[in-house]
Amino acid sequence: MAFTEDQKNHTIKLLKVQQRDSGTRTMVLDDKTGLSFELLIEKGVFYSDLMVSGINFSKFLYANQELYAGKEVIDMGCGPGTQGMIMSIYGAKSVVLSDISPKAVINAIKNVKQKNLANVDVYESDLFDGLPKDKTYEVIVFNHPFFSGDPENFEGDPNNDEMLRRSMLGGTELIKKFFSEVLNYLSKDGIIVMPYFHYAGLENDPATHVNDYNLTISKKYELESSEGSELGGFSVYVISKS
Repeated sequence: MAFTEDQKNHTIKLLKVQQRDSGTRTMVLDDKTGLSFELLIEKGVFYSDLMVSGINFSKFLYANQELYAGKEVIDMGCGPGTQGMIMSIYGAKSVVLSDISPKAVINAIKNVKQKNLANVDVYESDLFDGLPKDKTYEVIVFNHPFFSGDPENFEGDPNNDEMLRRSMLGGTELIKKFFSEVLNYLSKDGIIVMPYFHYAGLENDPATHVNDYNLTISKKYELESSEGSELGGFSVYVISKS
């Protein structure tokens, strides 16, 4: 799929943002009350406190607790564990955090222990490959890579970190692979919750692909990103079986 020169330059800019040292970061969950959430984000792990998807998706999950309250959920591509821990704290029955990056998995485990979250398990997994078999979930949250570029053969990364690039690149094919496998892990009345940054293009929009996999958009939330390293249109989809 298309990966434009403008998107490549944008990705390099985002990778430069990732050059902070490890530290405790604050995520504001409610702008009106100032309610916030602190977590450790280590160098080499997706900086959810600076990226539009992390900032807006965290606020969305806090504001829409009815989507996961009392349910068994997965936070796929969890990074430091931001979205999954929010769901754990605000009502999920149980949470699985999973990520392909060993650094992210170690970071997430540290955060889970620091917050003493007894209902959270953490796995190193390429999509569903490393997760328990014959287990289904009521909510699967996937903050997928937004751009189509090849993370293995990408020039210009100031960090020289392929795993970090995977949090941003390879989106189109990864979305298709995710959809081709997800019905094996989604319970009968389960939902998938996915964000989408409009700048990434229609080929990286989950709505472009759902009909090919017996899935449908059951609800769409439209947001406008006004903070973080990316600005512009931002959607969150609730996806269910057709």
